Amino acid sequence: YNLFNKNQIFLIIILLSCIGSRILTSIYYIEDIDSLRFALSIYEYDIIKLQPHFPGYPIFSFIAKCLYFILGNMGVTFSIIGGISVFNIIYFLLRISKLSPLSTSGLFLIFIIFFNPLVWLMSNRYMPDLFGLSIFISALYFFISDIKDRKFLYLGYFLTGLLAGIRLSYLPLLIIPFLMRLKSRENRKFLILSFSIGCLIWLIPLILITGFENIWSVGYNHTIGHFMDYGGSAFTNNDWSIRITRFIQSVWADGLGGYWLERSWQTFIFSIFLLLIFIQSLRVLLINKLIDKNFKIIIGCLLVYSIWIFFSQNIIYKSRHILPILILFFIIFPLALKPLSRKFYPYIKAGVVAFCLFLFSISITIIGQHKNPSAIAQLKNDLEQQKSIKTVISTPLINYYLKLNGIKKKFINIENSKEFELFKYENNNDEILLIGNFKLMFKDDYTIIVDSIFYHNPYVNRMWSQIETYKIIKQKRGDI
Repeated sequence: YNLFNKNQIFLIIILLSCIGSRILTSIYYIEDIDSLRFALSIYEYDIIKLQPHFPGYPIFSFIAKCLYFILGNMGVTFSIIGGISVFNIIYFLLRISKLSPLSTSGLFLIFIIFFNPLVWLMSNRYMPDLFGLSIFISALYFFISDIKDRKFLYLGYFLTGLLAGIRLSYLPLLIIPFLMRLKSRENRKFLILSFSIGCLIWLIPLILITGFENIWSVGYNHTIGHFMDYGGSAFTNNDWSIRITRFIQSVWADGLGGYWLERSWQTFIFSIFLLLIFIQSLRVLLINKLIDKNFKIIIGCLLVYSIWIFFSQNIIYKSRHILPILILFFIIFPLALKPLSRKFYPYIKAGVVAFCLFLFSISITIIGQHKNPSAIAQLKNDLEQQKSIKTVISTPLINYYLKLNGIKKKFINIENSKEFELFKYENNNDEILLIGNFKLMFKDDYTIIVDSIFYHNPYVNRMWSQIETYKIIKQKRGDI
């Protein structure tokens, strides 16, 4: 009697590989402002202090907090969640695609998810995006599954409620299947109940911890701020050409590893195989008439989500928002291995092998770069060594990042005109560091000296990929 069959044993190996590989590539620095908020929530969960920011991501933060309590290691904590998330994505996309994990197409699907550059980056990042993606795909499977068992459908609605407490901005992904199933079922009361239970599991503790009035106040202010001030939505960044270009770039270059200006020659050659695989997949899809009802639902989900992020999310500087769109490519790429003609099958196999080799090379390079500190983390490390600098002038977010990372300096907010003018009025003889290219604001009465330029690959993280710093010295009266 065999306890596990071959497929189950192989899936266990994949699970351990996902977790183990992510632990090996864990990062031990705070790479951006969003990661900082989630890292701080491990020590003190408080959405009033934006630890993390609204809506609080209570389920993700709770799991991370429990793991950190056991392990005592921040990088490994988030990598374990990331590794489990990667496996969950692989498992349910195999089920949705109706592929055996040991089949050629199944192995290809596993490979392209496992080594996808953005998926791997996000599995190590101190953020809930990949975990939210895995819950979305799980819920989607239960919504569109052919299994008649009602428990599956209840589970789909329950997971949708949970998703709101993991990654609220992913909820638009499930609007279509959520409403379709609700419309066609007599037991809709139980479906709504399942969804409500999923919501209440995280909402009740959140209210008890934070207080309803505080949640309402923080939620209202953050929502207005996100759409109308700092969130990078179309209301604040309404250059449509840039938004369209960055949307395409995020999917093609960041998400799939394709070539873009100033990227390496490897990505250019890889792009040729990427296009060939895509074209072959579409040919198989259309010629074999594989666009069924479930495929149309998936397309609808991703279309709704694409519209949502295009107008409401910061797609200019945060490519992680396009993660769910990659699902379409994960589903159709394995179709390329279904030959339309035996005559061309050897060429298709050779193309797939080349595709895999380049994908492996590109991803491993990017993941290796991710292990090194980001530009802002390099700046923080440099400031720790520069004891002579007493005053730092920069934007509120950079100042916040440095202060919360233990940098003991006097910080001036350059965007606060009153604070900035007061600083200039004072007869300040301290050594001053200006972070960011704001030289024109000091053209009078100050000598400006280029100090350092900190850089990381923007395809690892678009946020603050290059930071310039300057030493500024106030001229004494009579200086020329």
